Amino acid sequence: MTLPYGAEHALERFKEVDQPAAAETTEPPRGRWPRGAFPLLMLVLTALSTIWVGVAAWAPDTVLSTAVQDGSMHIFRRCVLANWKTGLIFSASLLAILMAHELGHYFMMRWYGIRSSFPIFIPFPISPFGTCGALIVMDPSRADRKQIFDIGIAGPLAGLLVAIPLAILGLIQPQGPPLPQSSGLKIGEPLIMYLLDRFIGNDAIMNTTGINTGTSSPLFMAAWIGFFITGLNMVPISQLDGGHVAFGIFGRFSDWIAKGAFLLAIVFLISSKTYGLSLMLLLVYMMGLSHPPSSDDTQRIGITRTIIGLASMCLPILCVAATPIHF
Repeated sequence: MTLPYGAEHALERFKEVDQPAAAETTEPPRGRWPRGAFPLLMLVLTALSTIWVGVAAWAPDTVLSTAVQDGSMHIFRRCVLANWKTGLIFSASLLAILMAHELGHYFMMRWYGIRSSFPIFIPFPISPFGTCGALIVMDPSRADRKQIFDIGIAGPLAGLLVAIPLAILGLIQPQGPPLPQSSGLKIGEPLIMYLLDRFIGNDAIMNTTGINTGTSSPLFMAAWIGFFITGLNMVPISQLDGGHVAFGIFGRFSDWIAKGAFLLAIVFLISSKTYGLSLMLLLVYMMGLSHPPSSDDTQRIGITRTIIGLASMCLPILCVAATPIHF
């Protein structure tokens, strides 16, 4: 399961406790971590997780199962020696996309004076992605409707500013050297990569059997995953970024849009056989499909934001392949 980095508002009611001004400069109580220690730890763990996934040629489960079957750690040594550079490039590229996304949210919240946590990354070393994305905890009731729209849209736009150049670089040379360990996993080509591929004058890289991850370059894979997570995150449901954007545009009518989008997501999951997203859908359902109220639901966002928001709602179609995983 991939938890999109736009589930940063999944904790619907993050309550800040007002402290006296003097408390801001005092040391934290003994036994408690400073505010940034946990996010920093999670960032380091996610970096290690994504490096490992790149070293394992996006097939960590295959590497682990082979090691168990052989009763030897030799395969780990072989993968590290052959793929350490691939792992570093993949991790740096993917984390750059995720960090840009999260900082887009973070700085927009700081702009509006809304306190939040630092970005918290989530490692997932047994998946082909190496991460479940990242989240930021805030209280949406402290922002009005226009502010929620701006906070929601800032993340995906900032992430795309990094993902698109990386995708172009990855598409110039989409095929990396054959790696010694691969699961044979094949992925579909999202529409945005197809359009970028045609823009730079390449032939379409997609074929009927999918793109082989075992021979793909680390830049290509990082961009693909970045687009995939962005597309999922922009589905207009609840407290995903797409839900914030839909709420900003349509107000309380966005609740009906969320219900329709949830049904379409189920149809997509079944038709594309992407059953790994089932847990994500369950979590979204448990959070509630409706967007929580803001501090001022009557605030209007204006025509410019409306146009940008409506255009951004096409991102799930652009960024998620019709068949993400080929079997």
